[in-house]
Amino acid sequence: MKPLLFLLCAASLTFAADAAKPAATTPTEPAAKAGKRTAGGAAQRQAVVPDEVEGVTKEELAKIKVAALKAFQDESVKAARERMAEVRSRLEFATGAEKKDIATDARRAVDEVRNALLTAICKNDASIKMMSLEKVMDAMDTQRTKVTDGAKKKKAAEKAPTAEDAAKKKTT
Repeated sequence: MKPLLFLLCAASLTFAADAAKPAATTPTEPAAKAGKRTAGGAAQRQAVVPDEVEGVTKEELAKIKVAALKAFQDESVKAARERMAEVRSRLEFATGAEKKDIATDARRAVDEVRNALLTAICKNDASIKMMSLEKVMDAMDTQRTKVTDGAKKKKAAEKAPTAEDAAKKKTT
């Protein structure tokens, strides 16, 4: 009886080990997952051109997207973005009075990035209409503001103590 019990346990462990293995993936599946991760990281690092902008045709928007991707590789845009990142890093640990002084630098850096990007996009595709490009840039700014405001709210919510934590502090 003991050998039978031993064989039964060994068989169940074998089946359990086979069940724990993930299903075989197709060769394209890992590449697709890697592509999604890369695209998500690029979206966070770079401004994302919206899929639709009021007053801009789909053809014009497609040209702007292609030119914008090339523009982000332009040295002047990279340098302007680095300067903006440096100003933001100074803001991180600044006091209230220092923040007021740095605020003008921050506005100037944002304007510099926008102008460098506009110039680079126009340089990459001269057929793009400036009015359409301005509308798209405004939409990108609005989208970026929404994302950063959402991140700030999420961070503030994580930092804020919950009602339970406040109650524990009062009782101790």
